[in-house]
Amino acid sequence: MRALLPPAALLGGYVLLWLLGFLACALHQRRRPVPLGADYLVVLGAALDGCVPAPTLAARLDAALDRLAAEEAAGHAPLLLVTGGKGPHEQCTEAGAMARYLISRGVPAERIRREERAVNTAENLRFGAALMAAERPGYRCTVVTSGFHTVRSALAARRAGAPGRVLGADGPLAHGPYQLLREAVGTALALPRANGAALLLLTGTGVVLGLA
Repeated sequence: MRALLPPAALLGGYVLLWLLGFLACALHQRRRPVPLGADYLVVLGAALDGCVPAPTLAARLDAALDRLAAEEAAGHAPLLLVTGGKGPHEQCTEAGAMARYLISRGVPAERIRREERAVNTAENLRFGAALMAAERPGYRCTVVTSGFHTVRSALAARRAGAPGRVLGADGPLAHGPYQLLREAVGTALALPRANGAALLLLTGTGVVLGLA
């Protein structure tokens, strides 16, 4: 039994370090400046209330509208790309609901691009990147999402080859600790090799220490 204590302690320590590191990365993303001059503002989908954006998604859209105003004030004219398909319990696509929200707030329909197939963050960025590259080769984008979601979104953007920065609509803890914890787990699962290797190393080390 004693031999199992060091591995368990090391595993718990690793999980704690991961959570603290994830929070630090989210705070860094929050403070990191996002330059103006994007060709696209990419708004990642989230839950709907019927066919209306729920508060989390509405906050992302409002942040995109603020960013659009800042871009236009600086003389730029980015397009808005809304990305998100239809979830199993949703009545319409997230992208469709997002487009209607933006149009109702004065964004011309011709300035909006829709990606309506994605069902997760990786697909949001992969499908979105393909659409942007086809329309504007050499594009730059700003990805707009929730503060708790910026770390995994930045990882997905890099993997998709989408050049640009991620902008958080709010702080990492704006939607409570549960969402941040959920994202920390989701990001860990998106890095299975790195975390698997680290856990195997720590477990092996713990076993050796426990048996010594």
